[in-house]
Amino acid sequence: MKWLPAALLAVSVCVACSAVTPAHAGPLTADIGMTWDGADSLQRIVDARYGVGAIHVRTDYIGAHTGDLDPWFWVGNQVPALLITEVAGNKNMNLLGWYKETGAKPVLQNDDIHDGVVFYGPQGNGTSKTISLSSDPNALVKFGFYLDTSNQNPKLAMPTFFTNRAFNTLPTAHAPFGGNVQALVYDLTRVGGVANGAAFPRFLVCFEDRDTGLPIRPSYDPNGNDNDYNDMVFEISALGATPTARLTFGQLKMKNLH
Repeated sequence: MKWLPAALLAVSVCVACSAVTPAHAGPLTADIGMTWDGADSLQRIVDARYGVGAIHVRTDYIGAHTGDLDPWFWVGNQVPALLITEVAGNKNMNLLGWYKETGAKPVLQNDDIHDGVVFYGPQGNGTSKTISLSSDPNALVKFGFYLDTSNQNPKLAMPTFFTNRAFNTLPTAHAPFGGNVQALVYDLTRVGGVANGAAFPRFLVCFEDRDTGLPIRPSYDPNGNDNDYNDMVFEISALGATPTARLTFGQLKMKNLH
């Protein structure tokens, strides 16, 4: 196993950040509604895994604070992913994938070079996978995730949603404008979120599988959404687009996981 020099990592992160222009000047507001799926709200899921009060889902997502990067992406090579839960009524029809982030909306090819599958809907809680982004063990690749809902009724959901909200451009009935927020991302460093072996920091990614541009409804409505963001919840270990202030470059001397 090789170690990436801190200077090399710093340069890679800076290059990645310079390629993305934040889509907003201030905090990003994401409305989180009451789930239509019973008691398994996103807050309950997070409390059960990390402890009550460790993460506040309505205020702790990346983008909620001034200075947070929007849109968000990650940098990595061999990226471990862990499926926490799927609560969606359509969970067996959803598919989670990754894509290389270029700044342009990807045309998905499912070739494991430009993009690929991470989890199929029928896979159960606790399923894990390592995503290979490059055959070069020293390469750091910018990437994001998508949720393919095309097996649902296309009238109820946009077929594919991305972690980069700029790619989710269906008309919206409410703020934020400029791209619907279909995934909330939480930095897990605050709860000891570093993978075993002191590798990359961990992040929690929480997808909504219906168009968040629809009006939020308290109960099921085919023309609305619950905005519960618990439809596909998973963890990854990777370098964020911007390291958090709590991490030093010494801590970011990551082992290459190839």
